Amino acid sequence: MRLSSPPALPIAERRDDIIAALKAHQCLILIGDTGSGKTTQLPKMCLEAGCGRRGMIGCTQPRRIAALSVAERVAEETGAPQAVGCKIRFHDQTSKDTRIKFMTDGVLLAETRSDRKLSQYDALIIDEAHERGLNIDFLLGYLKRLLPERPELKLVISSATIDAERFSAHFDHAPIITVAGRGFPITTEYWADEAEAGEADNSHVERAAAAVRALADRPPGGD
Repeated sequence: MRLSSPPALPIAERRDDIIAALKAHQCLILIGDTGSGKTTQLPKMCLEAGCGRRGMIGCTQPRRIAALSVAERVAEETGAPQAVGCKIRFHDQTSKDTRIKFMTDGVLLAETRSDRKLSQYDALIIDEAHERGLNIDFLLGYLKRLLPERPELKLVISSATIDAERFSAHFDHAPIITVAGRGFPITTEYWADEAEAGEADNSHVERAAAAVRALADRPPGGD
């Protein structure tokens, strides 16, 4: 399994600090701006810190599409698709070989009913904590009570904009690590008039899809 982080990601600069903090503390607060690479790289750093041996590394996302896409990306980066799984409502792609499990926060919250101590997990990453939905708030309250009962369980709370000091104080003054973000240039493109483009009969959705295809096909390509 490949665990190295792409050097272009800002979080790679704090790799050693994050791994050391995970080894030394039960809980870690990580503030990473958009584009820092925290979502895809934190699970691998947990593995490097020794997590994932007694149980899985669980990673929550607020939305299903994010959980699916990030799981696919991490599986590609590690070169071990059998070790990276995903579980969303009505859709479970995990197995006995899964070491990193992505899921929605609602799935993890539901699992507390049948596994009150979340014993299947060795570490938990609550990502995008700043969204502060009910599921995340319930989870944070539940985990606050669970940590003393499971001193071996590691918890990472990751976000871009949360009040880090307040979260740290709530979790017994957990260390805070800040990671810079990464910006990308944005240009404005004006699509041709629909009549001029010969697409007067197409819907807005079809015209939008055509524009995206045209932009993605330009060198050097894109998503």
